[in-house]
Amino acid sequence: MAEMSSTTKKIVAIVLSLCVILAVIAATGVFYVPGFSEALGTNKPRDLGVKADPAKFDAVLSRENVKLNGDVSDFYLGSDVRWSTAVPMDVTMTNEELSSMMQATNNEKGPLKEVQLKMGDNNLVEMSAQIDLNEFGYPINVPVYTKGTLKKGSGNRIRIDIQEGASGLVPIPENILDQGEMGLEDAVNSQLAQMPGLKIDTLDISEGQLQFNGAFPQSGTPE
Repeated sequence: MAEMSSTTKKIVAIVLSLCVILAVIAATGVFYVPGFSEALGTNKPRDLGVKADPAKFDAVLSRENVKLNGDVSDFYLGSDVRWSTAVPMDVTMTNEELSSMMQATNNEKGPLKEVQLKMGDNNLVEMSAQIDLNEFGYPINVPVYTKGTLKKGSGNRIRIDIQEGASGLVPIPENILDQGEMGLEDAVNSQLAQMPGLKIDTLDISEGQLQFNGAFPQSGTPE
């Protein structure tokens, strides 16, 4: 094999360096790099094997006799909703049902899109989603994976503890995870605070199911 000239070696070195740079950028998931992003799986949220289906969310609403007035996409995380007074409710939801609820309410206007939730035991939850903050004034659109716990907090609040997370293939630093944990917890609790008479007696996650016992509104209308 003929020896490469010095010029050819420089070109090869530049190309290899460029490939490494593109791979690092793609690995963060912050920017889309054709070819590299697909190969690294950072062009979309991580697949947790949970299949969402709008019909499953509709079935939950029908089963629990809950009516969402208007377009379901107006019930996204962070939206203002006028809820009816809560009534006693005992609900069990599967991974598919909870993921279907999150996608139906958030895919169009919400900050978390294509959400997959995979529940385990001891209140452990894995979440995969596309964080899209463009509608909220921030040029951020990245795939994120988190793993942590969801538990009943004080009063009628929930408590979230994110133990690990990644954006693309890059682990998220602990201080950023803490900020995300606080933001998500505040967003959920802010929506719960809109519900008159809400009562959380039990919030338990085990064997891949969420079990809620307490009181929950039977209807809501976006404002």
